[in-house]
Amino acid sequence: MRSVAVIGGGWAGCAAAVALAGQGRRVTLYESAPVLGGRARTVIRDGLGLDNGQHLLLGGYTATRALARKLHEQPPLRQMPLALAPLAPTQAGGLALRARAWRAPLGLIAGLATARGLTLRERYGLLRGFWGWRQAGFRCGADETVASLLAPLPPAAAERLWAPLCIAALNTRPADASAQVFLNMVQATFDGARDAADLVLPTVSLGDALPAAAGRFLGRGGHAVRTTALATVGLSAAGRFQIDAAGTREGVDAVVVAVGPHQLARTFASNLAEDRAVHPALRVVATYRYESITTIYLGYRGTRIALPAGLVRLDDAPGQWVFDRGDIVKNAARHAPPLDQLLAVVISTGGEHDDAAQADLAAACDAQLRRGRPALPPLAWSRVIAERRATYACTPGLAHPAVRLRPGLYLAGDYVYGAFPATLEAAVRSGEAAAAALAEDAAAAGATSAG
Repeated sequence: MRSVAVIGGGWAGCAAAVALAGQGRRVTLYESAPVLGGRARTVIRDGLGLDNGQHLLLGGYTATRALARKLHEQPPLRQMPLALAPLAPTQAGGLALRARAWRAPLGLIAGLATARGLTLRERYGLLRGFWGWRQAGFRCGADETVASLLAPLPPAAAERLWAPLCIAALNTRPADASAQVFLNMVQATFDGARDAADLVLPTVSLGDALPAAAGRFLGRGGHAVRTTALATVGLSAAGRFQIDAAGTREGVDAVVVAVGPHQLARTFASNLAEDRAVHPALRVVATYRYESITTIYLGYRGTRIALPAGLVRLDDAPGQWVFDRGDIVKNAARHAPPLDQLLAVVISTGGEHDDAAQADLAAACDAQLRRGRPALPPLAWSRVIAERRATYACTPGLAHPAVRLRPGLYLAGDYVYGAFPATLEAAVRSGEAAAAALAEDAAAAGATSAG
């Protein structure tokens, strides 16, 4: 398995390609878009490098952080203790919480104990609920939803803390979201290492933070990165894997397919799609439904408004979160609109906004921010970026395909790593798992040959 094709240049494909290159294999990375990054890439609009979706990064995302350290001499990431705050102190249902940088789970317990916006009884209910989950080993019924998991908690406490974090992490509303996957995230974040609950904030666009750096890493190592190359994998007459992309054909020893689940069927040629190792994976992903992530970029000229530190919660009418993207303004091209502040309002699930006109949605989000911060200057520029299939819906009992379809053929993608929801961390872990499975198979084949 010396030559390996990786089909799909998202975070899973980039992680797999980098790991395979580290094993000494000759890698060709195929991506159908003009740039790497998949559903977390950089898109240029009016000279501004925008993320096509905002994605939550946490200190517990150890694989993503390690990969960033491998690709950058100085990783473009900064960490801070988890903090949650409303845009305005008067916001209805606002909760202000700051976890402490203490050994888990003491940091979260201290944050819950001092949270503002909850009564003493509600804070006690949160603490008691978390401790109950911990005592149960963060396990629950496979068919349980997050809504049923939160039902015993004080309603205001559940709605102001855990429900928003469920939407941010799982991109699925609590009534539909898997309680077990949610508990996996709670355990990894709030019962892990000292910094596991930290917010990890890129200081550059997501595309520059990892995919673009992975492309440069592969190029320096003599590997091929082919963009604007829609690739399919099939079997040659000799039984070797065959990659067709952009009018070219290449025979390879092994393949990692790292496309989104909705793109999986079209990636396999007909002589491989019905293979008894491949067809079950296609059946699994055919049952998935998807959630959108919509980012509304709002640019202002004039007085800047200061946002609270950490995750800034909105009132869901219509935006859920807001981020200050000063890094985008700082790195803007000369011909970009002159902005003093760029705010990104995020809606992490599907809903009525999916059918709204972009201008109307931008105006609604501008009005939403203005309700909380009347001093906001007039809107000078806006852009809406919607990923309709940004994540699969993380529902209870969801099936996931295997990493290894057959020796030499592997899957990678956030939907393959079922312990976590559709996060960047799940994508990176799945890519590295595919590379590890290939190495195991190569070693086994070598041992058989030597024997």
